[in-house]
Amino acid sequence: MKKIYLIRHAESKANAAVDLDNPTYYYDAQITEKGKEQAFKTSKKLKNINFDTYICSPLTRTMETFSIIFPGKEPILQPLIREHLFHSCDVGRQPDILKNEFPLFNFSKLEKYWWNNNKPINEKKIVKENFNDIKNRLNKFKIWLNDNNSSTIAIVSHGTFLSQITGYMLENCEHYIWEY
Repeated sequence: MKKIYLIRHAESKANAAVDLDNPTYYYDAQITEKGKEQAFKTSKKLKNINFDTYICSPLTRTMETFSIIFPGKEPILQPLIREHLFHSCDVGRQPDILKNEFPLFNFSKLEKYWWNNNKPINEKKIVKENFNDIKNRLNKFKIWLNDNNSSTIAIVSHGTFLSQITGYMLENCEHYIWEY
C-alpha cells in the first residue's frame, strides 16, 4: 500500500482574484506572497517525512509551491495531475519557457502542449474540459501509480483534480493522506 500526501498548491494570483476571466486573465498563474507563506508553513509540517517520490503538476503555481515545500528536490512532472482546464489560469506553458524559470526541474518528458492533451493549440485559447475528462485523467494516473514502486509519495497538484480523490476541495497548501 502506498501512503500518498496530496498537497494543494499555495494561493495563486488567480485564487486571490475576484473575477478569473476578466480582461486581465491569469494565464499559468503564479503564487502570491500569502501563498509563499502558506508553502513555508506546509514545509515545516512535512519536513520530517521521508518521501521516496515527488510528483508535481507542471503548472507554475504548483512548481513554485513545490520549490518552497521541498527545496532542492526534483519532482516527476506529471501532466495527468494538472487542474481541470476551465479558466485562463489552467492554461499551461511550453517546456522551453518553463525550464528558464525552473532550471532544477526536468522537462524532457513533457510534451509541447501538455495542458491540451498534446494537441497543438493557440496558447491563449481556453479549451474547457468536462468532468469526464478529469475523471479519465485520474484513472490514467492511478494506472501510472500502480506501475510505480514507491511507498511514500508527495504530490503537489490542484483543488479540482485532488477533490476527485478526497471528496472535497482542499484549502491552499492543505494536505490529505491517501492510502492507495
